[in-house]
Amino acid sequence: MDRRLRSLERRSRAADDPDDRARLRAQLRRVADLEDRVAWRQAADAAQDLVIDAVVRLLGPSWAALDAGVFACNGEAHRVGVVRHLPSGIVFHLLPGGSFTMGSLAGGPFERPRHVARVAPLLLGRYPVLQREWDALALPGEDARTWVGPDLPIEGVTWEAARRWLERAGLRLPREAEWEWACRAGTTSEWFWGPEPDPAWAWFGEGGAWRSHPPAQHDARANAFGLVDASGNVAEWCEDAFAPYPPPPGPAPPRRRAPRVIRGGDSFNRPTFCRSAYRSWAAPGHAGAGIGLRAARDLPW
Repeated sequence: MDRRLRSLERRSRAADDPDDRARLRAQLRRVADLEDRVAWRQAADAAQDLVIDAVVRLLGPSWAALDAGVFACNGEAHRVGVVRHLPSGIVFHLLPGGSFTMGSLAGGPFERPRHVARVAPLLLGRYPVLQREWDALALPGEDARTWVGPDLPIEGVTWEAARRWLERAGLRLPREAEWEWACRAGTTSEWFWGPEPDPAWAWFGEGGAWRSHPPAQHDARANAFGLVDASGNVAEWCEDAFAPYPPPPGPAPPRRRAPRVIRGGDSFNRPTFCRSAYRSWAAPGHAGAGIGLRAARDLPW
């Protein structure tokens, strides 16, 4: 096994073209299958570390590896790779892929019918994008933030401005299925922490005292992928145009001004808005207070 790991490490250093990367990806899947959440969880730490190291090497010099973390919540537990995007300072978690049942019977009609969605592995920000991270790459006038503080999430951001900022950073918005997969982290309950709303896990429904909060205050309340404030605090834009379920087969035709999906709820609205399956939407030019974003990145193969 040690010889095999050393061989794969050498190949990850030399994977310069798409064909080399495709072969490396297939070999890495046999060591620790990042494309299947259950198989990834069952792999040995050394095998996972090889995959994580290969991903970081392929990402290039704008990325740095941090220590992998083990996160547990609501009966689920995962060991995930952790990396930092140096230009923005954002910390990303390397999430395994897999299939899950998307939607809910407990919510409104736009959450039905429940259907199976398949998600590829991806990098997703531990927190919603923070103001200090946004300001590191932002241009003047790109947000209309209501609350100011470097450790607060950026909000008051349009979908259009979010995409411009992410493109500048070499990142992207998560797709809606990716967002729900990441929020659930293997759970099937209405909230990622359990079957009932709980203010210990998310900021919601604060009424006249409404404001955003530093996500780091909820570090001990991360989900089983180690993501913080996936529910509550600020809502998060997704890439997708809003459409009823089930999603049409194949890529959707571009709809430039179509409403865009918002996920996660915020610290103003009722806790039901924070359920893992809850869906909302807004016009892409809408810069509402309490609407922010979480950054994503495809794997480099």
